Amino acid sequence: MSAAAPSPSSGCRPKRQSFARVRRRSRAAAPAVGGAPPPLSADGHSRKRRVARTNGPATRTRGDVPHVFTMQRARVALGAFMQQLSVDVFFVMIVLCHGAVAAVQLTMADDTLTLYKFAMDVAEVTLGSILLLEIALRVCAYGRHCMRDVGVQVDAVVNVVGVVLGVVAVAGTTSTLMVKLLRGRGVVRVWRVLVVLDRVKQRSRSMNLTHLHKGDTTSPVEHVLMVLNELRFHPAIQPSLRAGLDFAIDAIKNNRLYEANEELLDVEAVDKDRRNWRRGDTLEGNDLSMGLRERGIENELGSPTRKRLRSLTGSSCSDVDPLDYDVSSGSSAAARSRSESLHRYHEQHSLVCGNRGATMRDFLPSLDSASEFELQNLLQDVNSWDFDVFRVHVVSGGNALCCIGYHLLGSTPCEALNIESDVLVNFLLEIQRGYVSANPYHNAIHAADVMQTVHFFLIQPELAPFLRPLDRALSLIAAGVHDFMHDGFNNSFHISTASELALRYNDHAVLENYHVAQSFLVMKKSELNVFGQLAPDDFKYARDMVIQMVLATDMAKHFEDVALFKTSILSAALDESAVLVKNVGDKKLLLKMILHTCDVSNPAKERKLMLRWTDRVVEEFFIQGDMEKQLGLPVSPFMDRDTIVLRKMQVGFADFIVSPLFSIWAQILVNVNTGPYRLLLSNREFWASLPDDFDPHLIKDMIRDRRLRDTLTQHMTSREQLSPRSRCSIPNIVLGTADR
Repeated sequence: MSAAAPSPSSGCRPKRQSFARVRRRSRAAAPAVGGAPPPLSADGHSRKRRVARTNGPATRTRGDVPHVFTMQRARVALGAFMQQLSVDVFFVMIVLCHGAVAAVQLTMADDTLTLYKFAMDVAEVTLGSILLLEIALRVCAYGRHCMRDVGVQVDAVVNVVGVVLGVVAVAGTTSTLMVKLLRGRGVVRVWRVLVVLDRVKQRSRSMNLTHLHKGDTTSPVEHVLMVLNELRFHPAIQPSLRAGLDFAIDAIKNNRLYEANEELLDVEAVDKDRRNWRRGDTLEGNDLSMGLRERGIENELGSPTRKRLRSLTGSSCSDVDPLDYDVSSGSSAAARSRSESLHRYHEQHSLVCGNRGATMRDFLPSLDSASEFELQNLLQDVNSWDFDVFRVHVVSGGNALCCIGYHLLGSTPCEALNIESDVLVNFLLEIQRGYVSANPYHNAIHAADVMQTVHFFLIQPELAPFLRPLDRALSLIAAGVHDFMHDGFNNSFHISTASELALRYNDHAVLENYHVAQSFLVMKKSELNVFGQLAPDDFKYARDMVIQMVLATDMAKHFEDVALFKTSILSAALDESAVLVKNVGDKKLLLKMILHTCDVSNPAKERKLMLRWTDRVVEEFFIQGDMEKQLGLPVSPFMDRDTIVLRKMQVGFADFIVSPLFSIWAQILVNVNTGPYRLLLSNREFWASLPDDFDPHLIKDMIRDRRLRDTLTQHMTSREQLSPRSRCSIPNIVLGTADR
């Protein structure tokens, strides 16, 4: 049962209305002249509108509204009059004359000043009165806010004191007290000169910014700055808001609208390790140890440096680790035989040619019937957030990227690209070969996982209306190549060691530029060119989209892109209660954020998958940390195996990077809010509950324990499905009463 609406005479206030309803509300409050009379309440009286007063609530009838509007229009007209250039010039001249009179009185000799005393006093009173009239007009036009500035208050006090003393001097007095006060006019005159100088400076700057440059703007940013400057010097602006406008003007002038700055890091809640990590990975300008160029360190992909590190650390991680083994399946042996300790992409590989219409199954090693059946069942769950890419990698014999990529791109996206399936097969095989299998994390499994996660976002009903089949294909391809030929070291390492890649790409998005450039070099071959059949305009669109999406995975652009995403896509979605993509720029930003989100989505995965990704990330971090120690470099945050605090790393990454992204998506996509975002929060609490001395090597034990529990659960489930005794309760079986 709905509650009865409160009567107009009740003391409750109406619910605060949104800004969008202001226009409708004003029209309702101001009926047209000669219109219908105001509606009557239940008791036959006109409804009244409650207005806040300093002495308590009061009422105002609609008959008072025209009077209020008349007063408001008068104030607006007075404010417009006070802002005219001619009025500003007039009062500036008055201020100058007032200062000149004060200066003359200070410099005149006493005998000369006595001769012109009356004229000087009259001039001082007249000019001071005009300035007091200006202050009164400004208060009337702009309200009391214009008097909150300390400088304006000092100006008003000096003027009032000067006028009062001037009136006393003109009138003449024999009072001893007044004579003593008049002798102190010199101090007031000195203050007046100082105030006049500051006032002339402020007025000239205000006039220059608000009047003289109108009509000279040649770009939107100049127009925005002009408007902000005009608002900055508006008399009604409060000092706190004026400080905010100064910050906005400075941010626009220096092109710092979306960048992360040092102020974000200087907070008590951020410890030193996380502050250093954010400063190194998400703030640009990281230029360490440029003198390392003289050491002759070779850091191209697959360099002897990395090989030497492998031999030093004894690490020979491949894309199939012991955790991938399953006692019930022998397919992992085939996957292990296909993995290499350190894969060099530049070796020659055979291509699948001359077989139009070929499928991926025709060119991958054949699987036994059990593995084939399990693979098909796994791919049926490709729309699920909990998709197990590790199991696909094992069952497919180490070809997760090819299998998932062909499954997702082989139908509608392939038709959108207008290519034969053999071109897609060749392309996927070549991209999979380009991933370094020796990398614990940045390998083909990660690429396959990101591709499947991107697919999860693309199929969400809120986004589907804005994406063409070509957009879906481009997003999946960008996901597949986003870490192509990654060597396992991050951008900061390449920059600090002055590697060939850092020099080639001028220290900006080093690896991201390399990934996308090498991917398009692959497509230079016709049998690998998945964009070869696109129309020229579509090819230009496709190339730009893929480049922008891959470059968006650079962590240095994280805060800028997130801020832009919040101010454009999210704000529009909240206003319209639905995702709104108005143009190609919005679509590009949307797809960029999808890929970036999926690239860092591991902390939002199911617990068992999250732990496996964490184990791989930590191992790759340790490899870089060991290399930095060997080269005499400062060890990057969270990459020192001797001092790492895993809890800090995981909680910090979730709080600063992943959670802000998923919180935005949770407000747009229902399925993200109910699934991934909640998993992220749960995983974050899991890491926060661990002690600081938690050994990262224990992650493998946690993974094995969870796998053992899952295996036992599966066996119990299968036995229950096969045996009628499964219907009996466990206590009955234990007591031997199951057959009774």
